[in-house]
Amino acid sequence: MQFPEILLPNDISVESLQRLFQEANLETRIDGDGDLVVTRGVTCYVIPTQDSVRLLLLTFVGTKDEATTAQKIDFANRVNNQIATVRAHVNQKEKVVFDSHIPIDGGITGVAIVAATKFFLIAIAHAIDSCDDADIVR
Repeated sequence: MQFPEILLPNDISVESLQRLFQEANLETRIDGDGDLVVTRGVTCYVIPTQDSVRLLLLTFVGTKDEATTAQKIDFANRVNNQIATVRAHVNQKEKVVFDSHIPIDGGITGVAIVAATKFFLIAIAHAIDSCDDADIVR
Protein backbone atom coordinates (compact mmCIF):
# COMPACT_ATOMS: atom_id res chain seq x y z
CA MET A 1 0.00 0.00 0.00
CA GLN A 2 1.26 3.46 -0.86
CA PHE A 3 1.08 5.92 2.03
CA PRO A 4 0.53 9.64 1.50
CA GLU A 5 3.71 11.64 1.91
CA ILE A 6 2.24 13.52 4.86
CA LEU A 7 -0.02 11.67 7.30
CA LEU A 8 -2.76 13.61 9.05
CA PRO A 9 -4.85 12.50 12.05
CA ASN A 10 -7.57 11.04 9.80
CA ASP A 11 -4.93 8.81 8.11
CA ILE A 12 -3.99 7.19 11.42
CA SER A 13 -5.46 3.88 12.53
CA VAL A 14 -4.06 0.80 14.21
CA GLU A 15 -4.24 -1.03 10.89
CA SER A 16 -2.51 1.71 8.87
CA LEU A 17 0.21 1.98 11.50
CA GLN A 18 0.72 -1.79 11.48
CA ARG A 19 1.22 -1.72 7.68
CA LEU A 20 3.62 1.21 8.04
CA PHE A 21 5.78 -0.65 10.59
CA GLN A 22 5.64 -3.90 8.64
CA GLU A 23 6.88 -2.08 5.52
CA ALA A 24 9.79 -0.88 7.69
CA ASN A 25 10.55 -4.53 8.60
CA LEU A 26 9.52 -4.20 12.23
CA GLU A 27 7.75 -7.06 13.97
CA THR A 28 4.15 -6.16 14.78
CA ARG A 29 1.04 -7.72 16.23
CA ILE A 30 -2.33 -6.55 17.45
CA ASP A 31 -2.99 -7.73 21.00
CA GLY A 32 -6.27 -8.95 22.50
CA ASP A 33 -7.29 -5.38 23.39
CA GLY A 34 -6.79 -4.21 19.79
CA ASP A 35 -3.57 -2.32 20.56
CA LEU A 36 -0.63 -2.32 18.16
CA VAL A 37 2.54 -3.87 19.55
CA VAL A 38 5.87 -3.19 17.81
CA THR A 39 9.05 -5.10 18.59
CA ARG A 40 12.67 -4.53 17.72
CA GLY A 41 14.61 -6.07 20.58
CA VAL A 42 12.36 -4.14 22.96
CA THR A 43 8.57 -4.13 22.71
CA CYS A 44 6.29 -1.12 22.82
CA TYR A 45 2.64 -0.31 22.33
CA VAL A 46 1.84 2.30 19.67
CA ILE A 47 -1.50 3.81 20.61
CA PRO A 48 -3.22 6.62 18.71
CA THR A 49 -4.95 9.10 21.00
CA GLN A 50 -8.74 9.27 20.79
CA ASP A 51 -8.57 12.07 18.20
CA SER A 52 -5.36 10.70 16.57
CA VAL A 53 -3.48 13.97 17.10
CA ARG A 54 -0.69 12.06 18.89
CA LEU A 55 0.72 8.57 19.09
CA LEU A 56 1.53 7.26 22.55
CA LEU A 57 4.56 4.97 22.69
CA LEU A 58 4.38 2.86 25.84
CA THR A 59 6.57 0.13 27.33
CA PHE A 60 6.21 -1.74 30.60
CA VAL A 61 9.53 -2.89 32.03
CA GLY A 62 9.58 -6.08 34.05
CA THR A 63 11.38 -5.92 37.37
CA LYS A 64 12.61 -8.63 39.69
CA ASP A 65 10.20 -9.75 42.40
CA GLU A 66 12.49 -8.54 45.16
CA ALA A 67 12.74 -5.01 43.72
CA THR A 68 11.32 -2.47 46.15
CA THR A 69 9.11 0.45 45.26
CA ALA A 70 11.93 2.79 46.26
CA GLN A 71 14.35 1.03 43.87
CA LYS A 72 11.82 1.28 41.04
CA ILE A 73 11.27 4.98 41.68
CA ASP A 74 15.02 5.56 41.91
CA PHE A 75 15.47 3.80 38.56
CA ALA A 76 12.70 5.90 36.94
CA ASN A 77 14.24 9.08 38.36
CA ARG A 78 17.69 8.17 36.98
CA VAL A 79 16.15 7.55 33.56
CA ASN A 80 14.36 10.91 33.66
CA ASN A 81 17.56 12.69 34.69
CA GLN A 82 19.85 10.96 32.18
CA ILE A 83 17.67 10.13 29.16
CA ALA A 84 15.78 13.27 28.17
CA THR A 85 13.91 11.75 25.24
CA VAL A 86 11.75 9.27 27.13
CA ARG A 87 9.76 9.57 30.32
CA ALA A 88 9.76 6.92 33.03
CA HIS A 89 7.48 6.48 36.01
CA VAL A 90 6.17 3.86 38.40
CA ASN A 91 2.44 3.33 37.98
CA GLN A 92 -0.18 2.44 40.61
CA LYS A 93 0.51 -1.28 40.08
CA GLU A 94 4.20 -0.59 40.80
CA LYS A 95 5.22 -1.31 37.21
CA VAL A 96 8.00 0.73 35.63
CA VAL A 97 6.57 2.44 32.55
CA PHE A 98 8.36 4.29 29.74
CA ASP A 99 6.45 6.57 27.40
CA SER A 100 6.83 9.17 24.72
CA HIS A 101 4.48 10.99 22.34
CA ILE A 102 4.70 11.56 18.61
CA PRO A 103 2.66 14.57 17.42
CA ILE A 104 0.50 13.93 14.35
CA ASP A 105 -1.62 17.11 14.29
CA GLY A 106 -0.44 19.28 11.42
CA GLY A 107 1.03 16.30 9.57
CA ILE A 108 3.97 13.92 9.82
CA THR A 109 5.66 11.54 7.43
CA GLY A 110 5.50 7.79 7.87
CA VAL A 111 9.29 7.78 7.86
CA ALA A 112 9.27 10.14 10.85
CA ILE A 113 6.84 7.90 12.76
CA VAL A 114 9.00 4.83 12.15
CA ALA A 115 12.20 6.71 13.03
CA ALA A 116 10.73 8.09 16.25
CA THR A 117 9.49 4.64 17.26
CA LYS A 118 12.86 3.01 16.52
CA PHE A 119 14.56 5.76 18.52
CA PHE A 120 12.18 5.14 21.44
CA LEU A 121 12.99 1.43 21.43
CA ILE A 122 16.73 2.14 21.34
CA ALA A 123 16.40 4.75 24.11
CA ILE A 124 14.62 2.23 26.37
CA ALA A 125 17.35 -0.36 25.86
CA HIS A 126 19.97 2.31 26.57
CA ALA A 127 18.10 3.52 29.67
CA ILE A 128 17.96 0.00 31.07
CA ASP A 129 21.66 -0.58 30.35
CA SER A 130 22.84 2.72 31.79
CA CYS A 131 20.37 3.49 34.60
CA ASP A 132 19.66 0.15 36.28
CA ASP A 133 22.28 0.58 39.02
CA ALA A 134 20.43 -1.71 41.45
CA ASP A 135 19.99 -4.47 38.82
CA ILE A 136 16.21 -4.62 39.23
CA VAL A 137 15.17 -5.06 35.58
CA ARG A 138 14.45 -8.61 34.43
